[in-house]
Amino acid sequence: MPSRTRAPQAAAADPSKPDAVIAATLQDSAALWEAVQRHSGEFIVVLDRQGIIHSCNRVDDGFTLDQVVGHSLVRCTVPESSTELLRALDEAFAHGTERQFETTVRRLDGTFSYFTLRIGPIMREGRTVAAMACCQNLRPLKDSELALQRERQVLRRLIEVQERERQLVSYEIHDGLAQYLAGALMHFEAHRHGLAGTEPWEFVEGVRLLRAAAEESRRLIGGLRPPALDELGIVDAIESLVADARVEIPRVTFAHDLPAARLPAGLETTVFRVVQEALSNVRRHAGASWTEILLEQKPRGIHLRISDDGCGFDPAAVQDDRFGLEGIRQRCRLLGGEPRIESVPGQGTTVDVVLPA
Repeated sequence: MPSRTRAPQAAAADPSKPDAVIAATLQDSAALWEAVQRHSGEFIVVLDRQGIIHSCNRVDDGFTLDQVVGHSLVRCTVPESSTELLRALDEAFAHGTERQFETTVRRLDGTFSYFTLRIGPIMREGRTVAAMACCQNLRPLKDSELALQRERQVLRRLIEVQERERQLVSYEIHDGLAQYLAGALMHFEAHRHGLAGTEPWEFVEGVRLLRAAAEESRRLIGGLRPPALDELGIVDAIESLVADARVEIPRVTFAHDLPAARLPAGLETTVFRVVQEALSNVRRHAGASWTEILLEQKPRGIHLRISDDGCGFDPAAVQDDRFGLEGIRQRCRLLGGEPRIESVPGQGTTVDVVLPA
């Protein structure tokens, strides 16, 4: 780092008086400058109007001070960033203004580092003599964002595979087991007319069990992936969930203002799964007397709200092994939405989210 001329030292202070020592130190600009450079979490660079580096408190991995000081910061940046950097330097020297922007620096090994640059003037005797750039390294943040994107891509793919498997199993039950049960019931009902009320108990019980099995197959199909979701759309699929929920919840209402056109398949699946999980939680835990589902189109996307008057809960006290609410959050985040799950013990629960369409 180039040598710097120290400012005149402040008058000696009595070391027995800490406040006096600090006051004297605050008057020592050279000592303060040394401390700022040494302890700052940012890169602090002093530049001339052409972007030549005259001072730098530290360097990024892969560089040495000799490779930085005395060299052009502009030449280290990619062309798109160089233009912005030169414009900021011109404004700092010509008008004394400060600017902040992001820049990309090419490292010696060919990789890139990303910085937020805040450039402003260094004034002396009323004129700008240099510019100071405070640089925050964004590479760790960029790396974390890339890792998060990869994780979300894997999660999205896993959910897609899971939905496809659910769909296949649902179709297998619908086209196989459910059809055999329906056929058996038709034969038994036809035979029952010939018995004219003289059916033995075993016959009656067999018909009852067949009906129960057919109902169970229908429930399984709806839980896995109802055909209505693929064939008719999200409104009919939610109606099927509402019909099932009314068996255990006294009042369930569903209102929507969606257009007749179908929503994107991924969006419909996410809305369906959120409603399905929310209703499942109400049936198993809430003890609610009513549940309201609202699905409407807004300028920002599709708005979904599910409310109930159940027992509620403390969201901060949910155990880590309960994945229902977390599943709602992750599904919504994959589409760019952030659900609000609001609940207070004794005051019901509301799940509210806007999903970009």
